[in-house]
Amino acid sequence: MPPLPGPNRRQFLARTAVAAVGFPTLIPATALGRGGLAAPSERIRVGLIGCGNHGVYWNLPQIFRCPDAQVVAVCDVDRNHLAEGRKAVDDHYGPLVGKGYIPCATTGDFRKLILRKDVDVVSNHTPDHWHVIPSIMAAKCGKDVICEKPLTLFHAEGVALCRAIADHRRIFQTASENRSIDVYIRLAELVRSGVLGKLERIEVGLPTGNNDLRLGPQYRAVFNDRVPAPVPPELDYQTWLGQAPDLPYIPARTHGSFRWNLAFSGGVLTDWGAHMIDLAQWAHDTEHTGAVSVAGRGDFPPFDAAFNTTPTFDLTYEYADGVVMTVRSEDAYIRFRGTNGWISSEGWRGALKASDPGILEARVDPARVNVYHPSEIVMAVDGNRGGEHRNFYDCVKSRKPTYAPAEIGHRTITIAHLGNIAMRLGRKLRWDPAAEDFVGDPAASAMLTRPQRSPWTIANIDRWI
Repeated sequence: MPPLPGPNRRQFLARTAVAAVGFPTLIPATALGRGGLAAPSERIRVGLIGCGNHGVYWNLPQIFRCPDAQVVAVCDVDRNHLAEGRKAVDDHYGPLVGKGYIPCATTGDFRKLILRKDVDVVSNHTPDHWHVIPSIMAAKCGKDVICEKPLTLFHAEGVALCRAIADHRRIFQTASENRSIDVYIRLAELVRSGVLGKLERIEVGLPTGNNDLRLGPQYRAVFNDRVPAPVPPELDYQTWLGQAPDLPYIPARTHGSFRWNLAFSGGVLTDWGAHMIDLAQWAHDTEHTGAVSVAGRGDFPPFDAAFNTTPTFDLTYEYADGVVMTVRSEDAYIRFRGTNGWISSEGWRGALKASDPGILEARVDPARVNVYHPSEIVMAVDGNRGGEHRNFYDCVKSRKPTYAPAEIGHRTITIAHLGNIAMRLGRKLRWDPAAEDFVGDPAASAMLTRPQRSPWTIANIDRWI
């Protein structure tokens, strides 16, 4: 496909665009300013929304590793988080203030950040129920977007997001870092190559329970605080709720552990599924379509509980080519079985194993398997080819698609959404991936969308621009 049009900084793109035949492999020394950073006219200016644990302690360091990007503004509805985000940015760039850098701007309103003329791209690291609305607004304002996964709260959001990205011809990255990990790239290549013979079964394991060991210490302290409480003065709770129902403030279901309530997320199935189901779709080469049926069971707590997503699940999906995929709450793993044997990765980024060691040594024709290899412009440790941010900024400059554009992120998390709907209805459902609707089941189709609380609706976005 032809390169997409660039962001507003035409001079920046004229200097940094790369040939349409590929991605850049290095930044010329002449483009670097002091300290190994790109010259001011060649930096992609980033506005970051969401200064929680993942935003500040994962995403900001990844952006800082990219010498051609600079965070110029941060946004959060919690004043303490906002201050933490600004401090991290100013600490990093502080020595260069006055040498082309200015102190980081702050706001509690994502709309103000998106409308800033000095913001080229938006980096969205909000809770799940806030992924789509700011991303669509950014696209309508001509800004490219990188957004956390799981990409959507419900299926209809994904449809609207994909349409907005396509209509406004924006570069979009679903922040799926595992697509830059060597072990998973090799796994996808081997499965797509046919070394397993006819693929018959995919087995996906996800953790069990409404909990998250990744929670930072500031969140662990309130994890068990599951009764209504006064809203802390530093938190704009009504904006934090956004499109969700006007629920009482409960500390345990906001920062860090929001994902265990269906008003804000889909539990382990969407949180970890955004990683492991994505790998299954990728290696199966169904990342632009999906399953044709789903059935399974889960153990949902009472709907009015602080945590009401199911901590356990056992799901079976069927694909049009006859492949069966199971998704179970056991432990993180992914395994592919075919007529010639099996191959797996056990745990988080575990080394590949196979029924026959020769499977792992098979030669693969890259042109035939067509597995996206991100640039190695900035290499991280542990076989990470620069990560989702590096790939995003490469594509902002080249105007080529990222390795996980909106359509792929949407299709991945649709699999998880279908599973939650099937478990809640308690019956097998048939799905038409082309029409993106259930077959002959109006009750299931009705669950593909949900009301959005005013004013935080997709329909209101045009009024803010």
